[in-house]
Amino acid sequence: MKLRLKIKIVTALLFAVAIIAGLYLEKISRVDINRFYPPDNRIVSDRSEKPLRWFPDINGERHIWISLDKISDTTIKAFIAAEDQRFFSHIGIDPFAMVRALKENMVQGKIVSGASTLTQQMIRITYPRNRTYSKKFIEVLRSFRAEGHLSKEEILEVYLNRVPMGNNLTGVEAAARIYFTKPSSRLSLNETALLAALPKAPGTLNPYGNNKEKLKVRRNWVLKRMHALGFISLDEKLRAEKKPILVSEKVFPFDAPHFVEMLDQNKVSGNTPTTINLILQKRVEQILDSHRKRLKKQKAMQGSVVVIENKTSNVLALVGSMEHSKTDLGFNNGAISKRSAGSTLKPFLYAKALDEGHSPSDTLEDLKRSYISPQGVYRPVNFNRASYGPVSMREALGNSLNQSAIFLINQIGYENFYKTVSLLGLNNYKNHDADHYGLGLVIGNLEVKLIQLAAAYATLARGGEFMSPRFIKNEPKHFPRRIFSPEASYIITDILSDPSARVLTFGDFFNQKLPFKVALKTGTSTHYRDSWIVGYTHKYTIAIWIGNFDGSSTNGLTGAKGGGPIFIDILNELYPDSFAARFKKPESVISKTVCSYSGSVPNPSCPQTKKELFISGFEPQEKCQYHSNDKKFHNLPSQYTDWVYKRFKNGVEGKYRLAGFSNNLENIFNGSNPLDDPSKSGKAGIKITSPLTEEVYLLDPGKTSYEIRLSAIGNAPTQIVSWYVNGLETASTSLPHHTTVALMKGTHEITAIGPNNQGHSILISIE
Repeated sequence: MKLRLKIKIVTALLFAVAIIAGLYLEKISRVDINRFYPPDNRIVSDRSEKPLRWFPDINGERHIWISLDKISDTTIKAFIAAEDQRFFSHIGIDPFAMVRALKENMVQGKIVSGASTLTQQMIRITYPRNRTYSKKFIEVLRSFRAEGHLSKEEILEVYLNRVPMGNNLTGVEAAARIYFTKPSSRLSLNETALLAALPKAPGTLNPYGNNKEKLKVRRNWVLKRMHALGFISLDEKLRAEKKPILVSEKVFPFDAPHFVEMLDQNKVSGNTPTTINLILQKRVEQILDSHRKRLKKQKAMQGSVVVIENKTSNVLALVGSMEHSKTDLGFNNGAISKRSAGSTLKPFLYAKALDEGHSPSDTLEDLKRSYISPQGVYRPVNFNRASYGPVSMREALGNSLNQSAIFLINQIGYENFYKTVSLLGLNNYKNHDADHYGLGLVIGNLEVKLIQLAAAYATLARGGEFMSPRFIKNEPKHFPRRIFSPEASYIITDILSDPSARVLTFGDFFNQKLPFKVALKTGTSTHYRDSWIVGYTHKYTIAIWIGNFDGSSTNGLTGAKGGGPIFIDILNELYPDSFAARFKKPESVISKTVCSYSGSVPNPSCPQTKKELFISGFEPQEKCQYHSNDKKFHNLPSQYTDWVYKRFKNGVEGKYRLAGFSNNLENIFNGSNPLDDPSKSGKAGIKITSPLTEEVYLLDPGKTSYEIRLSAIGNAPTQIVSWYVNGLETASTSLPHHTTVALMKGTHEITAIGPNNQGHSILISIE
């Protein structure tokens, strides 16, 4: 009885130990399917999936996962022949291979042959182990379990994507891309066999190492096995064996560096193709670099370019600097740097004006005037310091005249325009309101990014619909947001592409070089720090910035001279046949004949007329007031008195005269010329144009008075204006109604009185 009891106890104990051991083995041999897949590495590619940059994973390895159906049959057979010829018939281990390996190792007295199946190798990659028998046993158990969880095809897919291929590359696709610069589906038999040779000893058989002869022997052995298994013919084997070991230079892709880094900064996923066209990207880089010496002579060391496809808002090319290096701060990305916009925002002001009822033939005053702004008194001047008097909107925009742009923004309101540029994505400082920029918003007070400017101009090319730039190919398409009407956009495009509209300031700089008409605008910031050019066709928008990242000035480089030649080269690259489709004119844009000088409906005395575009319903209705009985002179209203006077003093008055007076300017300005119609003078209202009310002047040290220049105009012909300071008559002026007074410290009331005692008063301070 005691013996029988002992047997039962021992049996129970053994059974318990077996259960515990079984549970333990079950636990330590579990297989987590998720571990079969590698940690993410990032591949940023162009729109055709050509890699731009390949970031390694957390283990420092690079890999490209592809499904089994995209791996060639030859590649699959090569690895099966080299590593596991009975893969499709065993259950995770290969007993025949184990017996063979054991026999070979015993004969040699050391381990010279292994017997790991592809399944076991997959487990070893997923669960790295020490080379011990216990660990080997666990590996075998896991191999059994993996075969129960995954199909043979799934195991093969994991293995071929995880197999070590040397040089921190895993998987056949990654190796094919680096060693042969092609996808694995396009590998030759010789190349496939070489890849299948590597897993045996990736370090020793490194294609870039000194053991190429050993690699060749191993490759030929793979070819021999493939032939023996009937995978290839003898002729194929012999031809492949004769091939030398040739691999591409070990270069990981590093293209469009500023673009890729921009995506990384913005935390945009780079694991899908981007919108970049790598062929165009490289060509734009070459074009920009080809102008490097020319620009360096003008002390411009850097430049940036953005090319956008208008229909989709896809960024096709983005070059952030001349060279992605420390040279001239070249690691900076000029495409996303905030710089003074110069005159590049003017087209949006004019488009806004058109949508608010203005017309391209409206006469704008291009005069030196003073304005009250939140920053104080503002006195804008044109780039060339000249004034052009009465100009049409077409002339003002085409020639990028500052004074007429300020005149226009003063009419429609800078707060109104601030909303427009914000809708265009050009406001980079949300804490700055419209008053922060004031009237100068339209001529450079705002800082913008080149990429933003390109997207804003593409809005005009798109007929007034804004879309933010797209960088990732597979991201949802951006919904357009209407900013301008199709009619206003078309007219602005027509102006920007009109060579005759820019002759005053640009001459024929572009006319003889452009392959076809293209809408373009240039801009230059203060002290020539930034030069811009942005242009667009129906299909593309090109934006270029030239300058220095340290903010230093260039040697008088304008937008036309700096980026113009680059713009033309890129345009020729995009349109090698020198043809671009024209923009379609909306039906509600009509053409009307107007007076060439006043922009009004011509009368019989108008010397010249021209065709102009209008939004239907906003064409001019009034007859021209500039021309009367003869076609000899252009009679201007009183606000142009100073301008006509300066032309007269400089001997270039031409045909411009003042309405209401006879045509003898000498008599007009010496006060001896009577009015054509004296009754109109009594209806004249007077306005002091300088100084402005509440203007403050600061005395120079040691001075007791400040000499103030007084100016006034009448809204009708006015011969005499009387000036009063603090109630005392100080002067009487004839045209052009200028005089000076010396004022002491304090507040002073200045009054100008014209005929019929109509006048205007202001207060100024001397401090």
